[in-house]
Amino acid sequence: MKGIIMAGGSGSRLRPLTCDLPKPMVPVMARPVMTYSIELLKKYGIEDIGITLQYLPQVIEDYFQDGSAFGVKLHYFVEETPLGTAGSVKNAENFLDETFIVISGDALTDINITNAINFHKEKRALATLVLKRVEVPLEYGVVITDENGAVTRFLEKPNWSEVFSDTVNTGIYILEPEVLSYFKSGQKFDFSQDLFPLLLEKGRPMYGYITEEYWCDIGNLQTYLQAHYDMLSGKVRFPVPGHKIGENIWVGENVDIHPEAKVEGPCYIGDYTRIREGAYIGPFSVIGRYNDIGLHASIKRSVLWDYNTLSRCVEVRGAAVCNKVDIRERVSIYEGAVIGNGCTLKPRVNVKPDVKIWPEKVIEHGTTVQSNVIWGTRFTKTLFGKNGITGKLNVDLDPRFAVRLGAAVGAELKPNKRVAVSCDENNGSAMLKHGIISGLLSSGVEVLDLGSLTTSVLRYMVPYLGLDGGIHVFEDKNVDGNAGIHFIDKNGGNFSPAFERQVENAFVREDFQRVAADKILQVQSLFNVPLFYAKALTKSVNADVIREYGFKVLLSTPSRLVASIAETVFSDVGCELHTAESGVPFGLEKEQYSLACYVDGNGEELELYDEKGKRLSREMCQALKSFLCLKANEKKEVVVPYTAPTAVETMAQAFQGKVIRTRTSRYALMNEVIKREGNGGVFLLYADALAVLLKLLEVLAGEHKTLSELVSAIPRFYMKEKVIECPWGEKGKVMRWLIQEETKGNNVVELFEGVKVHHKDGWALVLPDSEEAVCRIYSEGVSEEYAEELTRFYEDKINWAKKQ
Repeated sequence: MKGIIMAGGSGSRLRPLTCDLPKPMVPVMARPVMTYSIELLKKYGIEDIGITLQYLPQVIEDYFQDGSAFGVKLHYFVEETPLGTAGSVKNAENFLDETFIVISGDALTDINITNAINFHKEKRALATLVLKRVEVPLEYGVVITDENGAVTRFLEKPNWSEVFSDTVNTGIYILEPEVLSYFKSGQKFDFSQDLFPLLLEKGRPMYGYITEEYWCDIGNLQTYLQAHYDMLSGKVRFPVPGHKIGENIWVGENVDIHPEAKVEGPCYIGDYTRIREGAYIGPFSVIGRYNDIGLHASIKRSVLWDYNTLSRCVEVRGAAVCNKVDIRERVSIYEGAVIGNGCTLKPRVNVKPDVKIWPEKVIEHGTTVQSNVIWGTRFTKTLFGKNGITGKLNVDLDPRFAVRLGAAVGAELKPNKRVAVSCDENNGSAMLKHGIISGLLSSGVEVLDLGSLTTSVLRYMVPYLGLDGGIHVFEDKNVDGNAGIHFIDKNGGNFSPAFERQVENAFVREDFQRVAADKILQVQSLFNVPLFYAKALTKSVNADVIREYGFKVLLSTPSRLVASIAETVFSDVGCELHTAESGVPFGLEKEQYSLACYVDGNGEELELYDEKGKRLSREMCQALKSFLCLKANEKKEVVVPYTAPTAVETMAQAFQGKVIRTRTSRYALMNEVIKREGNGGVFLLYADALAVLLKLLEVLAGEHKTLSELVSAIPRFYMKEKVIECPWGEKGKVMRWLIQEETKGNNVVELFEGVKVHHKDGWALVLPDSEEAVCRIYSEGVSEEYAEELTRFYEDKINWAKKQ
């Protein structure tokens, strides 16, 4: 049997550890991590090994050479351009003339390969995926298998709402050579995204072997440090290099430890390293070769590579230090920090948690480094949420953040693209807007400042003006002191998740261009955009029909701009509009109104009250909007989120129309609408609360009905929603358990998003939240009592699954 080690990765998420080093060469316990993959294969008798290379291939070839020093025979296969995981292995097709195992050169594992091979042979599989159960599966391919181990479904790097298991793909495969015949040489092809779905579609025998043994994908600094901790604590069945001199203290050759130094295990100290008087080496510390640890220096739970000099009273806590770093007196380096090759930190420098310093930088005396120097990753969480970015104004979202964000967006859009930027009336929003504009300009993007708008207006204007995107900054009225940022693509929809990830990667690494000074473009300003948009809204309805009816409407909104647009529009269609202060209860009983409404500050969300003062539920507002879309759409199609009530289908049948259900994200909904409708017309009903309100008045006037009469004509439905606390580490397990339990019964189970179970008299959907440590239960039943019963039933199931 032959082996193939994939070693082409650049390790961008590990920078600056990997600035000038391929990811497989990153040291674990002072040895390149790929060494452990080679030794694992050799342990199980696999000594003929191919290595696929792409990023800095010569570094790997120079170190491992022909493999004879490791007791194996190595063959190198270099990609000129990235071919994907399967494409890189296809590059070695002539070498792989028998059953072979694929393993990653940048993961640490001690799995029993023999057991996995035996499983592969017993199942007569074409492909066997080695699987592992993990707490947080977001960074991996999630896989589900049946009782016999056959793979039935998988999804690469899902978000929480898509997680249906905690069983993930380790990137270790046992394959028959035949799998390489399913695609062409030189074609970019991925195992998990392309080949395995193809094999599943063709019904080829593909199985999942679940291992309980150790596996760690070294994808970021946290997992990199954890791999060392696990080696030192004995969780990995590889020997720690060197020899023991005390309780779990391993040292290399010619280590010099002063009698007055204190060393506590488990720890490792590499060849020719010197530990001076009064120094302290704490548990779970790994120090490479030729380091000089100064007087009274203190190192805890950190990894130091080779040839570093630490002066007097240096403190290193939970950090990583690369090669040839000069750390002067009384420097402090805290958790999550990384110091790149060849840096100099002068006396009394203070490196704050999670700060990354790129190679060859000099940090001057007494500097407190609170953000990354040139490149790096300071922010450990994802930037984008369900609908843009939110955070504390002038804390999380400050001017420095805004400039970097603008530069990151500009870097991904590329120079000379045209972007509109707007904000609400809040001074803090304007501050962030100007920061974003500066960042965009620095990357060569042309900026149109549209002034004070709402998100809904910007959605309309970006495609109308033929721009490449838009950014809107606003005060988040739901959370005191918070701000939000919405991103609009060229069609008026949201940025795609893939584009968000690209922006996020550019942001955290500060990996973006700065154009020459003479290439910085002038900001253009457009005026009277709200008035222009108000006129466009008026044209979207039959104003004469509304004018004849003589509506009297009460509006409440926290936005002066929304109120101003509404006043213009309602005046044009002949409606009597009264405005109330935001937050003041509607006094409908004091004066007769046709209806009352609340519109949020971004002009997107609509809350309705009928002529009797009765508030419509959120679900009823959704159903009513669907009814209006069906009325307005010539094709009689309506797009709704997966959580919408089945009453929408009933209404669509009455129109002889069609319902398109999407995932619950704003991007998924808007993308589907734009694909079917384009911008304008029906699109406005999905993007703007005032457009919905106008269309509602048009329908009420045309049918000579009150709002309560129109609502009574909508099919009755009963829905419930409940939020259940569920720790991040439990979500995958809960979803896997639910699928296993529900598929045993007679109920129909859908895995389009979350787990949706159809019962005789209703349905329930369990959806892991992508931003909070909760799961959401949506249920619909033939009665309110049955909907509540379904909710309680699945609440109990979730709570029980968490305890398993």
